[in-house]
Amino acid sequence: MADQESRAAYQQARKLGRKFLSEHGKNEAKGYLPVLEDRIRGVEIVGEINLGYHEIPLKKIIGTRTAGRSNSFAGNFMPLLADDTEFALKWQAVYSSQLREGIREHIKVYEYMNRYYVQEGNKRVSILNFVGAASVYANVIRLLPERDESNLEISIYYEFMDYDRRMYFDNLWFSKRGNFTRLVKAAEDYLAAHPEVKDSVEEVINQAHRAFRTAYKNAKIETNLTTGDAMVEYIAVYGFPYGVDSRTLYRNVKNCEGQFLLASGRRQSDTVEVDEEDTKAPARRGRLRGGRLKVAFAFDGTDAYNLFTRNHSTAIDRIEKKYGDKLTVFRLYGVSTTDKEKCYEALSALAGEKPDILFTTSPGMTDASLRVALENPELIVLNCSSPKEGKNLNTYFSKMYDLTFLCGVLAGAMSQTGVIGFMNTAAFGYTTHYDVNAFALGARPIDPQAIVLDYKLMKVNDWDEHDLARREFAAAGADVAFCRHSPDNHLDRKAFNEVYAQLYQINRYGYPLESYAAATLDWGVFYDTVISDALQGRTKLLESQTIGGNPIHFGWGLSTGIMDVYPVEYAIGENAMKLLKIFRNLITETDFNPYEGPVYDINGVLRFEQGYKPTLMEIHAIDWVEKGVRELNPLPGEEAGD
Repeated sequence: MADQESRAAYQQARKLGRKFLSEHGKNEAKGYLPVLEDRIRGVEIVGEINLGYHEIPLKKIIGTRTAGRSNSFAGNFMPLLADDTEFALKWQAVYSSQLREGIREHIKVYEYMNRYYVQEGNKRVSILNFVGAASVYANVIRLLPERDESNLEISIYYEFMDYDRRMYFDNLWFSKRGNFTRLVKAAEDYLAAHPEVKDSVEEVINQAHRAFRTAYKNAKIETNLTTGDAMVEYIAVYGFPYGVDSRTLYRNVKNCEGQFLLASGRRQSDTVEVDEEDTKAPARRGRLRGGRLKVAFAFDGTDAYNLFTRNHSTAIDRIEKKYGDKLTVFRLYGVSTTDKEKCYEALSALAGEKPDILFTTSPGMTDASLRVALENPELIVLNCSSPKEGKNLNTYFSKMYDLTFLCGVLAGAMSQTGVIGFMNTAAFGYTTHYDVNAFALGARPIDPQAIVLDYKLMKVNDWDEHDLARREFAAAGADVAFCRHSPDNHLDRKAFNEVYAQLYQINRYGYPLESYAAATLDWGVFYDTVISDALQGRTKLLESQTIGGNPIHFGWGLSTGIMDVYPVEYAIGENAMKLLKIFRNLITETDFNPYEGPVYDINGVLRFEQGYKPTLMEIHAIDWVEKGVRELNPLPGEEAGD
């Protein structure tokens, strides 16, 4: 029976309902409670699944199952009917009962597209909202819409469904395809690494998400990300947040603010394509007191056995000698690129030396570099890798496709069979297509029927694999091959530090007969310019470190001198030399872009239209192969032409 307190509560709740109605318009779409029957009208429902009893957040209960009670409540679930109605008396009776005894019966809801609609218990939900409760226990029945990949919301929903249609993930949702899949993979990897944890994937995700959500809300970071989206970004930096204490979790979330802002579009990645004039910018007032600089370098492996590390290390040797006591250099070799935590610990140790700039010289260090950068906002961190869209990290790399395009031009001119081999790399856990595509785009204007064989080296430093690749090229009919430089030849290491690949004539067994050209990459040009600019305070990097600054990618092109092709004139002849010079001048002296359209992939799909010149970021994001490329050894899960 209603009492004075419950009557007063109803009157106050009704005022809130009438206010909401007046502010949102007196129509069902805005002011009244949404109806699930209306929401799914015209939608093919392919099944119902009873998920059992779960605690669900009240804010995700947004409507009612049928239209019978929709006009009794405003859109905020507050009552609208007069005080003397039967509805009002029942509301007051339930309110009085809940104050004395709590909720004795669970409500029943239908879940559709991660939102809930009440079948039984509308008044209980109304009262819980009125008293400020956060959640309620409910029997949840899931409605499955027909799959529709053209609908973003439905396709995201089916990521959950495809994992397990009976699973219940607590208050979890995403705004981007693929994020749930990445979250499940992270949870599975965590459980594989921690066999002592006996919880299921569903349980560890729900527990970790509840803790993360609290920390994320307390951090008051304003983005348009869902907490699920933000958790995926967090995991890429700090790993899966299961069992992390609340204080540490909150601190880590705050450290990730810049990454969250970038992922939500509040910041953008800047791409700086450096040309020859940029390397001669006038000096401005120095930033560093006394014109001195401390820099640190992290290397994957050692310079004795790692080709990539050697190219960086020998370049730094020259820079260190050039600047003498103006420059203090810290080096750390053998940094793990397979264990993220060990990589982070190593980079943190280098950051502890308080350098002005930390260079991490391998793409395998990207995630750990991002974490160190976020935790040390005063430190300039530069990671040697392709531009990383969505990562709040400064990066640098050469525009390698300029160089391989030129090598492709020469290969097209020198091949007699029209079949050319290209040693690619998959050494950092992913494959790139833009480099081999550029090689093919160089060869095909010279020989329109040319075929480029793409062999992905899993271990760049394994000479046996190099030998195998050449034999595969020869067996497929190739007589010219772009070959990575010998990683274990001490004479090569001593005399030709900048040579990373050569274009060879090969015989029918794959043995190199003649070198047509050497491809060189000199990182010293980049390091010299950045360090010199930092000493004088004129580097673009200093701007990126300001509050709210955007991450920068430095893409260094052929005109900067960071890379070049050195042809063997007696082996290729005058005509090929002239041809190479023409295309080299086009790249260095004009706005020529090797990827200028039209460009078609192997399936005949037009990727870049006539006259279109893709940006550096677009080129690095290429995940298809050009129509003249054939993959000799697709990686597991890949098909030729993907």
